[in-house]
Amino acid sequence: MRTTLRTIASFMGVLLVPAAHAAVMYDAGALNFESTNQSMWGSGSAYVNTNSVFVGTQWSNKTATIGGIAGDPNTVIIPGTNDYTIRWFEPRINLGFTSIGCGCTRSKTIPGIPPVTADTRTGAEINLHTSGKVGLEFGYTIDSGSINTTANFNASAIVPDQIQAAQYFSLNTASVLGSGTIQSQSPKVEAYMSAIMQLSGSIDAQACLVPFGCSAKGTAALPTIDLNQRILSVDPNSIKVLDGAGPGGAPIAETTLFNQSLTLEGGLSATLVPGFKLTTLNGAATIVNTMPPVPSVTADMAELTVQLPDIATSGSGSNAPITSSGRDDVLSAQVDLDGMATMFAGLPPTGLNFDLIDTPVFKVGASLDLIDVDAGPVLGLAQDFEFSPTLMTTINFSNPVEIAGMIGPQTSWTGKWSDLPAIAISQTTTANPVFWIDAFLTNNMGLDLGLEGTMDLLKLGATASVGGIDVLGLNPLSLNNLLGLDNTLFSTDKLLFDIFSDTFGLGGFDPIQGSPILLALATDPGQGGNLVPEPGTLWLALAVLIGWGATQRRGRAGSTPGMIGA
Repeated sequence: MRTTLRTIASFMGVLLVPAAHAAVMYDAGALNFESTNQSMWGSGSAYVNTNSVFVGTQWSNKTATIGGIAGDPNTVIIPGTNDYTIRWFEPRINLGFTSIGCGCTRSKTIPGIPPVTADTRTGAEINLHTSGKVGLEFGYTIDSGSINTTANFNASAIVPDQIQAAQYFSLNTASVLGSGTIQSQSPKVEAYMSAIMQLSGSIDAQACLVPFGCSAKGTAALPTIDLNQRILSVDPNSIKVLDGAGPGGAPIAETTLFNQSLTLEGGLSATLVPGFKLTTLNGAATIVNTMPPVPSVTADMAELTVQLPDIATSGSGSNAPITSSGRDDVLSAQVDLDGMATMFAGLPPTGLNFDLIDTPVFKVGASLDLIDVDAGPVLGLAQDFEFSPTLMTTINFSNPVEIAGMIGPQTSWTGKWSDLPAIAISQTTTANPVFWIDAFLTNNMGLDLGLEGTMDLLKLGATASVGGIDVLGLNPLSLNNLLGLDNTLFSTDKLLFDIFSDTFGLGGFDPIQGSPILLALATDPGQGGNLVPEPGTLWLALAVLIGWGATQRRGRAGSTPGMIGA
């Protein structure tokens, strides 16, 4: 029996050894970094200035009342009386054998009569509650070339549950770029004047009549007006009047500034005299004209377009680097092949321009092309961006720790999160990581040159201008537009000439405090390691003891008396 007990004790010792504890997965929490208005040309902020001034009137929750209600819900129509006290003297009378009366003053209070009230309100009242803003807003935006970026990281680590003092262990840190974005805006300057009209509010009404009192107050919301109409917009390429008010969001009138298009036409006047004419976009202004007075009929020969590029790019992804690209034309020279062929080969023209009125102030014209084939070189400005973020950290330790590769105890470590070296602790320690972004931006800018050709069928347009400002602009419509067909005949690969390329550090990201990490020694009570067996182990030990006890009882029941002392 002693042998059996020793066996059971040994088995229980094995069972009571602490079970291996699983490591704890660490999650740093949301690590969403954002940087705005950084320069696309070098480290630092871009010059971005946006301002506006409002001239007009504005008010909030003002009330105007129409009509009125007279009377009061508790008007006294019969006055009441106060409580009244009566006092008298009661004499004391001695009758020899007895006496009556008290020989004192007595009193009695007679309750007053309460007043009679009634609701005497009568009339009707309408209350108008409004908030609004009416006037003009003047504003401008100056952008020297800006970059906006976001980087959303997931950071993890594996924290051992059994940590021995002075023994190096690894947290197996890792990071993943969940998502990132990049947006850019090339240098631009713009100003505007807008008409503002905003109105909102409610109306409530109530009517009263004697002796019925007042009805419940009814309330209704007023229609909301929110008008913000650009009256005048100015940017380096054009001046727009009532931008967005025309068909398809086009301005009512527009005149170009730096964005200029020159059209060379050749043709005949009504007197059959040949000539040439050089005009700006859609014939809005005439620069050179050897044609006799209008009306005249001309055919396009060539068109030269010059404009300031306005490039806005955007890109997103989950793998670094995150890229975005964009381009815009700077110079385009297109030769009207069908117009040149018909003019110099003596063929009937396939496209004609009709100049109905051509004076320094008023110009009216129209155009019709059965087939319009244009081809020529196009010079553009292209920009490519690469955004490369890396998750970094500075970890502060609540107690000094040993860090592999560093001499002596350390209270902090800074570096790439995924490169955290092995550490050793001598007491339970809390690690507090602060995350930040080490980011680089690559800006490649260049000029590209290529050849492009287009073809439009049944092309129709009409223009009218006053003083150089377009008051009617029917952009040339074609069968291609109506059918949704691409008008590109060909487009060659573009030759790229680099004019700017640089990689630099991108800032503007705020650091983020991560969740703390508890590094607990195995021998610390209540921390990572303890000597309390898991519940499953206890149940297993209990089952063994019960089974052993049952076996012993059966053995005793089946033994003979002579065997007891064996």
